[in-house]
Amino acid sequence: MLSIGPVVSGDLPHLASCYTRAYNPLGIGEHWTPDSAQNLMAYFFREQADLFFAAKEGGTIVGGTVAMVKPWWDGNHLIDGEIFVDPGYQKQGIGPRLLKTLFAAAKTKYNARSWDTYTHIVHSHPLSWYKKLGFTTIEHWQMISGDVDTVLTRLQR
Repeated sequence: MLSIGPVVSGDLPHLASCYTRAYNPLGIGEHWTPDSAQNLMAYFFREQADLFFAAKEGGTIVGGTVAMVKPWWDGNHLIDGEIFVDPGYQKQGIGPRLLKTLFAAAKTKYNARSWDTYTHIVHSHPLSWYKKLGFTTIEHWQMISGDVDTVLTRLQR
């Protein structure tokens, strides 16, 4: 039976393992190791443990979601979030249940207004899933990323 509840510190290694299983096979240019995924999970747990939830099937972690709260001009926004489900458990309604839990907690505790997030566009999913839930793409905005060494080199010219 599936249950969704708050993450506790002992869940972090299992969440990290689930995260690597969810993201590494996608071919989106991210190559998570157990250590890098563990560092990410520990970061989220330190920063916003009250908005970090795990999905468990029979005691085994099969997914998770987390986001942080940022005050913005129109109220609190959820930012820098993650949602992930083990590939063997996808398409069973776990993702929507995780988001429902996260959003309900964020609305109750922080009066959160929106979740500003990024998703890959290598495959139609998950963007099509997000759009089905009511997310929209933001015109005139695009995520950018800069290699620190490259930028520093170019700034020194």
